Amino acid sequence: MRVLTCLVYEHDLWIVLLAAIMCLAGSAVSITLFRRTLAEPGTSRFHWCFLSAVTAGAATWATHFIAMLGYKSAVPVDFDGPLTIASALIAVAGIALGLLFAISRNRALAVVVGGGAIGLSIAAMHYTGMFAYRAQGIVEWRPAYVIASLFVASGLTMALIHRLRQSRPADRIVPCAMLMLAIVGLHFTGMAAFSVTPIPGVSAGADSETFTSVALSIAMVALLIVGTGISTYLLEGRTQSQSRDRLAHIAMHDALTGLANRHSFSATLESECGKLARYGRPFALLMLDLDRFKPINDTLGHPVGDLVLQRVANRLRQAVREGDLVARIGGDEFAIVAFGVADADQASALAARVVEIMSRPFVVGGSVAELGASVGIALAPDHGGESEQLIQHADVALYSAKRDGKDRFCLFETEMMDAMQRRRFLEVDLRRACMRDDFEVFYQPVIDSQTGVVTGAEALLRWHCPERGYVSPAEFIPIAEELGLVSRIGAKVLQQACRDATTWPEELDVAVNVSPVQLLDPRLPQIVSQALLESGLRAERLELEITETALLGDDEAALRTLNHLRDLGVRISLDDFGTGYSSLSYLHRFPISRIKIDRSFICRLPDDEGSASIVRAIAQLGESLDMKVTAEGIETSEQLSFIAKHGCDHVQGFLISRPIRVADFLALLEARAASIAA
Repeated sequence: MRVLTCLVYEHDLWIVLLAAIMCLAGSAVSITLFRRTLAEPGTSRFHWCFLSAVTAGAATWATHFIAMLGYKSAVPVDFDGPLTIASALIAVAGIALGLLFAISRNRALAVVVGGGAIGLSIAAMHYTGMFAYRAQGIVEWRPAYVIASLFVASGLTMALIHRLRQSRPADRIVPCAMLMLAIVGLHFTGMAAFSVTPIPGVSAGADSETFTSVALSIAMVALLIVGTGISTYLLEGRTQSQSRDRLAHIAMHDALTGLANRHSFSATLESECGKLARYGRPFALLMLDLDRFKPINDTLGHPVGDLVLQRVANRLRQAVREGDLVARIGGDEFAIVAFGVADADQASALAARVVEIMSRPFVVGGSVAELGASVGIALAPDHGGESEQLIQHADVALYSAKRDGKDRFCLFETEMMDAMQRRRFLEVDLRRACMRDDFEVFYQPVIDSQTGVVTGAEALLRWHCPERGYVSPAEFIPIAEELGLVSRIGAKVLQQACRDATTWPEELDVAVNVSPVQLLDPRLPQIVSQALLESGLRAERLELEITETALLGDDEAALRTLNHLRDLGVRISLDDFGTGYSSLSYLHRFPISRIKIDRSFICRLPDDEGSASIVRAIAQLGESLDMKVTAEGIETSEQLSFIAKHGCDHVQGFLISRPIRVADFLALLEARAASIAA
């Protein structure tokens, strides 16, 4: 009751209201800074401790001093300057000390010592300020209220520290109220302990207008200090927010292209799948893979490759619609999430635009880079509603697009999964077949077009899979190349063909196909030399067949390998002649002794004039370059007659014989020899 009476009847309520506003503002800022001090790691917490102590000390001291100015003294009063300043320093130092204890890992030490120190420092500030309040009268103190004020201040500040250590950052009102009650409760309980009795003959107190002016001045200064504290906090918070935004951008974007990265793509795709489940919002997923990018890195260098990727990113941004997500998810792999795309036509139009814009040449640093892109499309919900399922289906469609010739797009179809499943099984079976040497070598005879005498045979690889029967080389050889098995398989075929050829008559040759991967293997000459040495076959009886595709990659490396093989005495033939783009330059640069006319021209003979003209021209070219010419795919007697008439040296095809095992080939030799002799 004495506290309330003191507040209402012994104070100027307008000045008390000013003190309350000062206390409210100071408490709100102080709680924010206290929480930051408790949460900050490392040495930076001492910076925040100092800022918190100055701000809270200034607010507390200003609240006390303004409220003191509102006290209606019945006697003249003045203030002791040094003690008044000392009271402010006590508040700052005591709160700083309390905060240092409050950040301790020991909860009891932090709450009791830290919180108690803050409360007692506020009390020390108050009573030091009271001693600086010089009243010209008889001063009396009520010890019970003094003790009660100490308990009020320290109890509330200990509870405050306990609350701050447990509560969430959003919890501001209760801690602010606790600090304000500690300051206000201490002050007015302490003021209830204080009373002044006038001395007879001494006039009453000072000018209230002067006190009000002083109170306003102190409030302004204190508010500036508090404002400085909150400004520092906000500025630092904004800097941290910008840093977090930058870090978040770095974490979610590709450093080279500025596109969304794999993490951002995965998060967006998951989010869209969630919206699809909740609201039925459709979208399309496009998986994109650059074609012919590796040769650019290899020939022009990685810096140019990086510039090309940046240009690719810019083109993709232009190709998609505004708002669509473009992400780089790998080296030359990209993804597009097209929001709201509901049907195949829309998705196909977007994919076609991407393929078209990526087919345009890139001019980088004076170099022209010819790229391209293959795109696989999956629609949600038509092709799935889960992110992993959509990615899988889009990848399957992408694989189909690349398999069908690249520079195109493909929409997912359920049949593709069957093909992909078969491919996966074939991969497993192919690895097992390599370990067990389950492959066979068949031979297709080659005859002289004029005499019909067998001059040799082409070795052809065959694979009989226990689960799937005979698998076409056109299907399993590309898989073997991708798995890195083709060199091992090719070496086995070469060794077997050389061993088998030693059982044939000496005048017969054997031809073995060499894949592009084998040709670029620097160990190929050594492998050939070893096969010849182990089998005892003369090098001039071995002919290696290459395709123009094998020369498109690194033609300088291919040239070195072929020259080395020629030096061993091995002959080189160019298979599928006429289907490439640079056949004449290859004939001029490379050590080729035979050209083989592709079956696509032979199958139209003799009725198709275009094919007939091409065959005649190739035969004449071979004769002028002193090269042997072989026609593949002879299936009718009319084709054989045309070929023999127009100068092709040798022929092979189903008309003569299908590919057969070595024992059957030897039997065929005997039969044809007997037939010719008869």
